Amino acid sequence: MTGDSQRTRIIIIELSENDTTDLPTLMRALTEGRQPAMVVVEGGFTMGDTYNVDGQAGAVGPHAKASDNTFIQLRMPDGSPVDLPGLAAQLEQLRLALKSEAVTLEHDTAVGAVAQAEVAARQGDESGALAHLKAAGAWALGIARRIGVEVAALAIAHAIAGG
Repeated sequence: MTGDSQRTRIIIIELSENDTTDLPTLMRALTEGRQPAMVVVEGGFTMGDTYNVDGQAGAVGPHAKASDNTFIQLRMPDGSPVDLPGLAAQLEQLRLALKSEAVTLEHDTAVGAVAQAEVAARQGDESGALAHLKAAGAWALGIARRIGVEVAALAIAHAIAGG
């Protein structure tokens, strides 16, 4: 085919990783009121916003919304993650102590919550364990402190306080 009206321009744009070129503006300038163009962009670039979230987030970005969320994440005082097998072992000790002292229905409910937390910890489910420990309540926390299962006591206190 002959004639300029039948040709398509090919435009190659090379961008470096740290390039600050306003790509949308450049694209409009290259294509407005001109012949059709095929544009090839090489190199790394990002159009739009970039969000890097380290850890949990309920909502990220423009107009993001979150409601009625509960995030429970426990770390030891030194910032290290919880040793779930160690927590499960301490919860077993606590459960046995609670069973021997339970006298009310509320106590029995706390024993059941600690048992469920123990199962969740053995399965590697930290958030599930903490959710059950919240239900164990202050009585279980007091017994945990008294018998010296410090990781379990810390986990219960953390869960009761809301994470």
